[in-house]
Amino acid sequence: MTADGATLDGARVLVTGASRGYGAAVARALAARGAHLLLTATDTAHLARVAGQCRDEGCACDLLALDLSSARSVDAAAAEAARAVPRLEGVVLNAGVLGPMGPLDRADPDAIGRAIDVDLTGQVRLLQRISPLIADRAGVVLVTSGAAGRAGYGAYALGKAGLEALGLMLREEWAPRGIRVVAINPGPVRTDMRAEAHPEEDPATVPPPAERVAPVIAVLAGDDPGPRVQASEWGLS
Repeated sequence: MTADGATLDGARVLVTGASRGYGAAVARALAARGAHLLLTATDTAHLARVAGQCRDEGCACDLLALDLSSARSVDAAAAEAARAVPRLEGVVLNAGVLGPMGPLDRADPDAIGRAIDVDLTGQVRLLQRISPLIADRAGVVLVTSGAAGRAGYGAYALGKAGLEALGLMLREEWAPRGIRVVAINPGPVRTDMRAEAHPEEDPATVPPPAERVAPVIAVLAGDDPGPRVQASEWGLS
């Protein structure tokens, strides 16, 4: 299946970290294909702007404030999602923070813990809370990174490695329900986080996020390419 021909008319999809960057690009692509969106972010001002763009495509769009570092916020957002829709046909866990980079033995352990709360622990809690909403045969996308487990990338590398492990576990545990759990690595894309991690890089040398959303759309539309996908290789023979 290709993303170009995919339609998601009425499919209810929750996207975290949708206020900017890759999450915003995914949200706009889903809106163009008719999805009913539940968009979350900590920064609801930026989120409202993205929601407006999605509604311009004619789609329904609900906004949920979500701070993944706060258990109370995660629980409240999950409860609000349950009030907004009876079930979810798709979930895209995109939210994340960079946290301290550099050698782990030189990083502030408390700062590492705060980043892991967002990049992994909060994601686990959110999936636990919304699992009753996730429909059989739904698509669940975990946005990962080439930095997963990579030396020098500190807390972010730890969190993304854990997220990939989470994906493998849930893929097996939810297989009886036909739920497709896929970790998708967008690769280098032009985002604020990329600029923070690589200040020496010319942003014009990396593609915009919209060029790397195709595998997300395909998974949510029913494709199952396997447990992990490199978006930069999607569609190549």
